[in-house]
Amino acid sequence: MSSACLSGTSAVLDTFNIEENQMHRRPYLLLCLASLLNLLPAVRALAEDAMPANFHHVHLNVTDPKKSIQFYGRVFGATPTKYRGVADALFTERSFILLNKVDAAPDAKLNTGIWHIGWGGVDVKNEYEWWKSHGVDIHTPLSPLPGKDNYYMYISGPDKELIEINTMGHHRFAHVHFFCTDVNDTVGWYAKHLGLKPRAATVKKPAGDMSTLAGIWMNFIQCDNVIMIFFGKPDVSPAPPWWPDEPLKEIQPTRGRPIDHIAFSYRDIEPVFERMKKDGVEIIEPIKMHEDIKTKSFTVLAPDKVTVEIVEAKPIPEGVWE
Repeated sequence: MSSACLSGTSAVLDTFNIEENQMHRRPYLLLCLASLLNLLPAVRALAEDAMPANFHHVHLNVTDPKKSIQFYGRVFGATPTKYRGVADALFTERSFILLNKVDAAPDAKLNTGIWHIGWGGVDVKNEYEWWKSHGVDIHTPLSPLPGKDNYYMYISGPDKELIEINTMGHHRFAHVHFFCTDVNDTVGWYAKHLGLKPRAATVKKPAGDMSTLAGIWMNFIQCDNVIMIFFGKPDVSPAPPWWPDEPLKEIQPTRGRPIDHIAFSYRDIEPVFERMKKDGVEIIEPIKMHEDIKTKSFTVLAPDKVTVEIVEAKPIPEGVWE
């Protein structure tokens, strides 16, 4: 047999051996592929857990949901909606206001870890006069902020929930304002357990009477389009001029108050729940399905007795269409 024939035969045999080896390896490769596919949900869950939380909703206790929906629509332009197609709620650009109907007016004393929620304003000086003439319940009259043409005011919602309007150049839902026993501990909790990044890791507590912004122990976290503002509680005596009540010595729970709790979301909450439980976060309510609002969630207790709900939902705007 010629050398050319031998070479050709050898090549054919080599090809046959390769194909035969691949045939033998194919079940193994398929098994590996199946294993990888089975692992993908867990990998996705771990990746999701590593992502920061999204801001999902503010939950109010209200005596008249219809009245609350009309109020937030009229004053703030919030959009009435059916949350998950079943519950009357409000949509605020990138998050929701959910409403829990209660028979009796909730205790509205301003002594919880959530002081107020806030919207932006553009020409707040004139907006104040307009709303005053239109019968809005003014809690704190127009007051100046540092900078030219910067103002704030507080109004009371239908169940005496406190709402700030301050100069921000827009009319969107803008912030949640917290009171803290220890600003660094509280901010550190949201950073560690929700993956949110504060403006500063820690802030030294100023000495003084808290009468100006420079004398207030404060820090900030941006979550989506919502600013979370953390103030040291106004516990000095005499109380600072911006605080009309007695010095706040002991922060009370938010549960059952007009602003009952706030909520954050992840696409998959199972790994978040397991991680928080492992880290020793106080679990108020384990994962469950709330059939009345078609929502899967669990609830934890944050510092300063603030109730925080963790909801399984896609981030806005994707999550709007669920």
